[in-house]
Amino acid sequence: MPDMPRTTNQSPATPAPEAAADTAAEAAAAAGLPNTAVMQKSNLYLNRFATRLAYPPSAFNVRYWGGRPGHRGNAEHSHTFLEICYVAGGEGSYLNNGVRYPLKQGTLYAARPGSRHRFESVDGMVLWFVAFDMDRESSSPDSCRMYESLCELEHLFLPNAGQTAVVHLWQSLVLLSGDADAPPDPDVIARIAHSLLYAAIRFFAERHGSLHQRQSGDNIPAASAALAKAERYIQERMSRKLTLKEVAQALYLSERQLSRTIAEGLGQTFPVWLRTERVRRAAYLLAYTDQSISRIAEDTGFDTISYFNRVFVQTLGITPGKFRKQAGSDEQDAQAVMQQYLHLLVARHKKQP
Repeated sequence: MPDMPRTTNQSPATPAPEAAADTAAEAAAAAGLPNTAVMQKSNLYLNRFATRLAYPPSAFNVRYWGGRPGHRGNAEHSHTFLEICYVAGGEGSYLNNGVRYPLKQGTLYAARPGSRHRFESVDGMVLWFVAFDMDRESSSPDSCRMYESLCELEHLFLPNAGQTAVVHLWQSLVLLSGDADAPPDPDVIARIAHSLLYAAIRFFAERHGSLHQRQSGDNIPAASAALAKAERYIQERMSRKLTLKEVAQALYLSERQLSRTIAEGLGQTFPVWLRTERVRRAAYLLAYTDQSISRIAEDTGFDTISYFNRVFVQTLGITPGKFRKQAGSDEQDAQAVMQQYLHLLVARHKKQP
C-alpha cells in the first residue's frame, strides 16, 4: 500500500525540510561536487589518515574533517583553533561576533580562534569543514606569520569562491579519499590535505587580509607589536567611543608612546587612524553582510547615521548606500571594489611628510 501524503503546516509552494535538504544536495551534485556517500567515506578516511600534516614549509594539526549534507546549524560556540568551511549547496546565515553574513552555495568562510559564532539554515546546507592549528615549532617563520595574521582578522568571509583553486583542491581531496573502490596511498592524501590547508590560509591572507590590514601600495611600514595590540583592542570595542588615553593605558604605554607608534607605523594621528578603521569596518560590512546601514553605523561607533554618512563620503567619496550597491553589482569580484576604495582610504589619510 503506498504511503499516504503527510499533512504539514507548510504551504503547497514550500518544500518540506527533507525535500529542501535533498534539493541542496542535488544542487551540489549538479555542480559536480561529491555526493553524500562519498562525503561519509571521505570523513572516515581523512579523520584517520590526515590529522598530522607536516611538509615544508608548514605543519598542521587537524582537529577534525567533515562533510555533511542537510546541516541546519549549531549552537553558538568558540574554540582555540581555526575552522574553515565551504558551502557546497543550499543557503543559510552565519553569525560571527554579532555580525550576520548570508550564506549560499560557493561561500568560503572561516572562524578564527576565540570568535563566538554559529550558523543556521532553515532548509539545510551541504557543508564541508576542517578545523586545525599550526605547529609553530615545525613551520617556517613566514608560514607562522601568515597563519597568526589570519587569526587576528575579525571577519573571514569570501562569497563566490566556487571556482577558486582552494575549492577545487578540496573537491579533489574529498573525491579521492572517498573512493572506496580504489583508496589512495595515505601519504598522497596527506600531501593533498596539507596543500589544501596551506592554500586556504594563503588565499584568505592575500584576498581577505588586505581588507583589514594596511594597503602595501604606499610602502607603509609593518605594524609593531604594540600597534598590532592597539588595533586588536579597538577592533573588539569598535561600537563605542574610544580615546587615546584609554587605548594607551590598556597597552601599558604613555599617550605619547602610542601616538609615536601610530605615526611611525602608519603615518597617521590617533583620531585619523581610528576613523579610518571605523570606515574600513563599515565598508566591509556594507559589502558582505545584509545588516541595515543604521545598524552598521551603530556597530562601527558612529553616534548618528547622518554623521556616519558624512564621514563615509568625506573618506571614500561615495555614500554608504551607493557603495553597497556598487560592491553588490559584480558578484564575481566585489573584492575589486573593496580594494579600490580601501586603498583610497589609506592613501587619503596617510600623513604627508
